[in-house]
Amino acid sequence: MSSSSNKEQQEYVGSSTMSKSSTTTTTKTTTLPTISSRTLQTLDPVIILMKQLISQHASKWEDDPRGIFSLAQGVVHWRPPNSAYEALSMAAEENMMDNDGNNNGDGRLIHTYCPDEGYPPLLSALKDKLQRENGLRDPHVMVTSGANQAFVNCVMTLLDEDDQEGNISKCVVFEPYYFNHVMAVQTARGGSGCGGTASTPTTDGDDDDDATSSVEGLLVGPTTKGVPDLEWLKSQLDENKYSDSETATSGNAIRMVTLVNPGNPTGVSLPREFLEEITQLTKEYGVWLVMDNTYEHFDVEEKNKLSNTNDNSTPDFPCFDEEHVINIFSFSKGYAMAGFRVGYVALSSKTSNDNVEGRGTRAYEQMLKVQDTIAICTSRISQMAALGALRAGREWVHEQVRTLDTGRKAILGAMSSLEDVIGGNGAMYVMGKLPEGVNDQEFASSLVEHYGVAVIPGSFCGLSGW
Repeated sequence: MSSSSNKEQQEYVGSSTMSKSSTTTTTKTTTLPTISSRTLQTLDPVIILMKQLISQHASKWEDDPRGIFSLAQGVVHWRPPNSAYEALSMAAEENMMDNDGNNNGDGRLIHTYCPDEGYPPLLSALKDKLQRENGLRDPHVMVTSGANQAFVNCVMTLLDEDDQEGNISKCVVFEPYYFNHVMAVQTARGGSGCGGTASTPTTDGDDDDDATSSVEGLLVGPTTKGVPDLEWLKSQLDENKYSDSETATSGNAIRMVTLVNPGNPTGVSLPREFLEEITQLTKEYGVWLVMDNTYEHFDVEEKNKLSNTNDNSTPDFPCFDEEHVINIFSFSKGYAMAGFRVGYVALSSKTSNDNVEGRGTRAYEQMLKVQDTIAICTSRISQMAALGALRAGREWVHEQVRTLDTGRKAILGAMSSLEDVIGGNGAMYVMGKLPEGVNDQEFASSLVEHYGVAVIPGSFCGLSGW
């Protein structure tokens, strides 16, 4: 697909100039402004690549009223709840009232900044939601411009070029990976590849330059049927341990391990037992565990439910209330608010036994620097809409998610003849293994050309042949 070019760094020769006192022609050499090598070496956005692929065959389907049917982006078919629009309408009405009008709302302030961490009424509602639905007690909460920004906040807050002992800090993802997670690490840490097969070439055929070498700050681990390999992770945690007897310091070059649950792009809900094990493992090694819970409402088979309990107060999607665990959430999927760009990140507020500030609190305080640099704050009016959406309740979301059951069963049935299929029990994704020797990108292009259906090639997520 598209690739970066070293020509960005080359010089060019300007036009010849003639001196008034001499007939000598002078050639002027000008150096082009350079572009960050980190950005040049970052994966191309998958959605843009898919749009390019679709555009190659769009003319063929111009006369078909159905057009090209795209399954290449995680966009739900329903709209946000009415309560979201009611909140927007109320805010707009209050904004149009005279400043001396008799209204007790703050809609008149929709054009202003709000605190970096978020709109206070939304923060309060989110803390209630996180305790009731996720089992997180009084966490620090920061509202972000989507879950993607929440992850970028984590990368910028937790990863170093190298630490005081000279150890390069690393992030672990598992393939097939969510491409924006890889892009965030590439953008922040540099490197010409991601360790998977979707590496974007950064050379013009120079054999001396390895175009698919791994990013220094990224480790890409294997999965089995969409479940990360914990034995591999433990071996990497052991391999990346360090200690310095002179300074009496020790730690791990791996700073953070990233999971998406339910999975994107795997469509797999990770079992509760697995989550307990990886939470304990990362805790033992002193490593952050970043949980992307964007698809919390799409745990189709309730793999994350706590077992052996009939208590109605049990969280619907329990998360881990641990100092080293950072939880990311989104309004884009369940509440269908992708265009509003509202996500949030929750960090533990726990303190140590001697009342010393906990790691979650310290990370939150430092993350505010990143938040202020990137966004200052998420759009106030988007946060007002999100507050309105929360009033619809989790059951409203579940009712919408259940409408996907028929389509999911149909797709799984249609793919049943393939050698292997991953997913179908979480999120809204399914992956199928293509026959040996079939190029997934060529297959995806053929689907668009001949059938008017767009899907993402597995190689775009680090798993070629799917």
